Parts: sequence; C-alpha cells; structure tokens
Amino acid sequence: MTSVFVYSWAGLAALLSAIFVVVLLEPARRFDLIDHPVGRKNHGAPTPLVGGLAIFLSMLVTLGLAGLLGGQSSSLWLAIFATVAIGVADDAHEIGYRSKFFAQLIAALLIVSGTTIHVLHFGDIFAVGDFPLDKWSYLVTVIAIIGLMNAINMIDGVDGLAGTQVLIPLLVFAWVALGSGDLASGLEIMILAGAVAGFLIFNLRSPWQRQARIFLGDTGGLLLGLLLAWYSIKLAGGEKAPLRPITAVWILAVPLLDMGAVMLLRMRQRKSPFQPDRQHLHYILLDAGYSTSQVVLMMGTVAVAFATVALLCETRQVPEFVMFGAFLGLLLVYWRV
Repeated sequence: MTSVFVYSWAGLAALLSAIFVVVLLEPARRFDLIDHPVGRKNHGAPTPLVGGLAIFLSMLVTLGLAGLLGGQSSSLWLAIFATVAIGVADDAHEIGYRSKFFAQLIAALLIVSGTTIHVLHFGDIFAVGDFPLDKWSYLVTVIAIIGLMNAINMIDGVDGLAGTQVLIPLLVFAWVALGSGDLASGLEIMILAGAVAGFLIFNLRSPWQRQARIFLGDTGGLLLGLLLAWYSIKLAGGEKAPLRPITAVWILAVPLLDMGAVMLLRMRQRKSPFQPDRQHLHYILLDAGYSTSQVVLMMGTVAVAFATVALLCETRQVPEFVMFGAFLGLLLVYWRV
C-alpha cells in the first residue's frame, strides 16, 4: 500500500511537470528564455530553457496537494526561491559565474543557518575512527551544497544527461529513505523524481524526438543540485543517518568526478575552474564519435553501477577508508581520461 501511495504522487508530479513544460513554451519565447546554438553548444535549434521551472512548479504543486509544504523549513524554501530566481535571471541574461556563485553561497548559508541539516562528520575515511567536523560543520556543509549545485549544472551538456544523472540518485535516495522508515522524505524525493521524469519526456532523444524540445537551464541545474545536496546530507550527514557519508558520495559519483576532474584540469591549465569548455567527459565522448543517446546511456549505466556498488558496500559494511581510497583512485583515472 505504501509503494502504491508513493508511486501515485510521483506519477502526478510527472504529469504536472509535462503539463507545465507545454504551458511554459510560449512564455519562454516571449521572454527570451531561449538557448541559442552558439559556441561549444551542439544543439541544432533555439531551445526553451524552462525545464527547471516546470520541475519546480510541479514539485511545488504536488507537495502542496500531498500536504508536505509545511513540513519543510522556511529557510530551505528561501534557499529554493533564491536559487530559482538567480537561475531564471541567468537563463534570460547570462549574468556570469561570479553572480551565480554568490547566489549559491546565499542559498547554502540560508540552509546551514536556518536548518539542522548539516554534515556532522566524514565517517572513518582515514581508518582512525569517525572524523567529526565540530565547528567546521557549517563550512563543510556550505562547500558540499555549492559543490553539488555546480556539479549538476556542469554536467548539463547534452540532451537528457543531467536529468538522468539526477534521477538515478534520487531513486536510490528514495529507496533508502523509505527503507529506513522515513516516509516523508521518501515521498518528497519520489515527487521530485517524478517531476524530473516528466521533464525528461521532452528532453531525452528518441526515435520520435531527434532533438530535445526543452532544456533544464541553469534554473533546473542549480535547483536540482541544491535539492540533491539537501537529501544526501539529510540521509548521510548526521550521526544516526541511514547512510555513511562516503556511500552518498559514491551514489553521486558521476557528476562529482566530472566536476572534480575538470576543475583540476582547468586549474592546472591556469584557467578559472568555472570557465566553460569542452573538457567534460560527455564532450570527449561526443568528439570521439559517440551519439548523444549513446553518451547518455553509457554515463547512466556507469551511474547505476556506482550506486549499486555503493549500496553493496553499505550493506556489507566495507570499510569507509577503502571506499574513500577507491573514490580518489577513480578521480585520478577520470582526470587522466
């Protein structure tokens, strides 16, 4: 009965997301929320940037109908609205990475100052027992939130990629939350996953859709990164959380590895780590001759594999320092690809 209840709300979120996509197409053209194919971008036609707005509105309406809006901290909602506002501004006018970073910082500070969702420890990643953060907890939480917001925004480079890389960890986190008895969080995550799935109908390439009809935009990338950070910290950052911190890192491995490797490479080249370029893995695969659909499928398969490894390691209580060392090794390999 619980699963039917949860899936019903997720299905409603998907339906509403698809409806909002259709409704927002005309306003997108009117207010120039359009991504034009210039520079490193490889899409063939101007494409509306309102996928993130559709996901946000679907989530908002579905949570309201499910009676879950009041269960969230006002600080989290302020952070969400600030993120959506700066995302829309950037999608319309490209305000620059400094302004976006400042908005991300504000959103992260709202969460750490107004909620109890913080990264309290790193776990036993150094084989000397749990590594408590104490007074550094706020700073690490801010870095984690901003890092994941950028990771999702950076991986949004080809049709369907960011959506699938968000949907996979959301489904895993929902399964963990429901399995631990946290019905409210599990339902919230499934509603968000449903909204993302509704967006993907218009964003994934298929035999009947050769190009994405709508893009996530910075609004969607930043919002989904913020919410992924929120739920990953909620499920893995506390003392009695159902997941260990390094397990959550593995569940989010593909976007985190991509961001980490690219930023390290840019700094080695004496460039800004936030300067856009074509050094991301999805661009490398495209330049190697793989199609967009093949790239999304390959990277999605890797994401599922990493999440599966993470859950197996969690179940079998593989030492955290082993998982941490393996992740650093993956980062080194990823950096050298």
